[in-house]
Amino acid sequence: MPIAHVEGVDLFYEIHGDGYPLLMINGLGSSVEMWSPFWRRLAERYRVILFDNRGVGRSTVPETPYTIPQMAADAAGLLTALGVSQAVVYGASMGGQIAQSMALDSPQKVRAMVLGMTTCGGKHALPPAPEMMARLAQLAGVGSGLAAQRILWSLEYTPEFLERHRSELEREAAAVRFPTQPLGLRRQMEASMKFDSYDRLPDIQVPTLVMAGSLDTLMRPENARLIASRIPKARLYIVEGAGHGFTRERTEESVGAILGFLSAVVEGATG
Repeated sequence: MPIAHVEGVDLFYEIHGDGYPLLMINGLGSSVEMWSPFWRRLAERYRVILFDNRGVGRSTVPETPYTIPQMAADAAGLLTALGVSQAVVYGASMGGQIAQSMALDSPQKVRAMVLGMTTCGGKHALPPAPEMMARLAQLAGVGSGLAAQRILWSLEYTPEFLERHRSELEREAAAVRFPTQPLGLRRQMEASMKFDSYDRLPDIQVPTLVMAGSLDTLMRPENARLIASRIPKARLYIVEGAGHGFTRERTEESVGAILGFLSAVVEGATG
């Protein structure tokens, strides 16, 4: 089992494909097993590095509180452990917060960044819709297992997508071998809720693609617009008609936008 010892914890990781390194940082309570399968399309052109954040999957679940900068240090340390001097970083949801922190605190490690369905946090961010807040509270109480997955799906996907794909999602959930522990989920949630990068966003100097689903009521698209307006080299892409999980609801469009961006900022610069 591939494990890197970083920042006092063991991080499980996987590497797929060849090419320029692309580090992918997953969201709240989600492990490598729970990634939306869209990453496989990216692995056709890039060396995709997946890993379990502290608190989930096959990585260490510390009892002490976590912070987003601490988890960003984990991600940067993983790259160092793998001998990767610099990578593109894709951060999804809470992973987008980690990516922001990584670009601010370890900028030498980040060639470019894609921020998906995320927020800068703090008082300037638009919070989730009230029903989403209620489901987050319910998730914290449930902890793990299929019940938790069903709550996560209601946070991630539009009702129409869920109606069409529920059986597929149920099969995938049943195949998860390392469900998220309640402690790890709670610690990650606490870290995410304390995060605030608003004042520091103008310090991010790497090319950045900020993406959001137009129907996302968890990380509302206004947050993507705010982030994109404050990062000097950012561009904004809104996936119309999709929710929080736009990379799965609109896979072809999402992959096309990401590959187009990376072709310009990575392949164009190194080709």
